[in-house]
Amino acid sequence: MQRNLLPFVLLGTAVVVALTVLRNPAPKVAPPVASEAPSGGPAAPSSSSPGPKYNDPPMSDLEARDSHLHIAHEMCEEGAKRINELEGLAPTDPKGIRIIGACLRHGNVAWYKCIVNAATRLDAGTCNRRFLTGDTPR
Repeated sequence: MQRNLLPFVLLGTAVVVALTVLRNPAPKVAPPVASEAPSGGPAAPSSSSPGPKYNDPPMSDLEARDSHLHIAHEMCEEGAKRINELEGLAPTDPKGIRIIGACLRHGNVAWYKCIVNAATRLDAGTCNRRFLTGDTPR
């Protein structure tokens, strides 16, 4: 009986290892920093500590609380449809799959509220940056 289970145990272990490897994101590589502007212009400002690139407001107490409440996959799909609409695409355009993947990992009530209220694609990008990547200070 135990010999019959061994192939299934090995197959299950291989599947778990493969999913773990595929789920981990690739390391991000920072783009090179230009030390001088072309044609002898002034040098590009460089700082020793990389600060936030955007002037997003810090999370309010309500947003911080909502950012810890995970949402169901149906809400991720609705959020991706909304982003596609703001981008001028059909609601079911396949480009929304990337957003669904990020939402399934990090999607939260704060992101969903933000996406529903977004008026432009820039607003949607701000929602994604603030609530799906966690770059906004609390």
